[in-house]
Amino acid sequence: MPTLATADTDTVLGRLAEATTAALDLAGTGADGLAIAFPGPFDLAAGTALIRGLHKFDSIHGVDLRAALHERLPAVAAGLPVEFAHDNEAAGVGEAVHGAGRSANRVLTITLGTGVGACLTEAGAVIREVDGGHLGRLEVEKLARLDTPWGRADDVLSARGLADHIGVPTLELRAAVDDPAHADVVAEHGMRVGAFLASTVDALSPDLVVIGGGLVDAYDRFGDEIERALAPLPCVPAELGPSGPLLGAAHLAFPHLR
Repeated sequence: MPTLATADTDTVLGRLAEATTAALDLAGTGADGLAIAFPGPFDLAAGTALIRGLHKFDSIHGVDLRAALHERLPAVAAGLPVEFAHDNEAAGVGEAVHGAGRSANRVLTITLGTGVGACLTEAGAVIREVDGGHLGRLEVEKLARLDTPWGRADDVLSARGLADHIGVPTLELRAAVDDPAHADVVAEHGMRVGAFLASTVDALSPDLVVIGGGLVDAYDRFGDEIERALAPLPCVPAELGPSGPLLGAAHLAFPHLR
């Protein structure tokens, strides 16, 4: 269900309420709470998006999403708890606890989507900062802001970056990736992701790297390059698809219900 993230305030909130209603209908009457994963910057305690200038969710900057859902949904109005989680952390925890990282202790999950996300977990718990050695004190979620030889990681290693490299709109990327004519460019993208991660993983000391996000559907086109760059550190694609962030959000938002 598209978020309609570039639409006006009423449209975005209406779609959030619609998606929430669909989820609650699936859950039935036994739901103990509603967990929502949201991109940052986001104030988890206040339930407000703080995104500005990223071409998504600008229209709900500072809006109290709990209050908005309280006005629109009877279940929330009746007292159903609503809690929030950062989307990158939700994706990472979902895979670390329930998916591709469940057999490892310290897992670095990298999501390659509209942007580049990162989450480091140990025994399923999020590690937000590490002593990055020559990189200084390193905030894991800000890995995407680091520079690469080709530009800022978030700009060049994301799906958006691959689309730019191929020369197609992001909405046409799936077809472009499947086109054999672009195989070399897609493989080179994997090489770039691998080279970037190889330069940072020593500071993070993971036992395993998991690659998720929208581009994971094309992992067979570029994953070998990432694995080669990181060897002998194992690297695998995410297993859970869209379910991963949902499971992670529930895990983070309602720890007492685990």
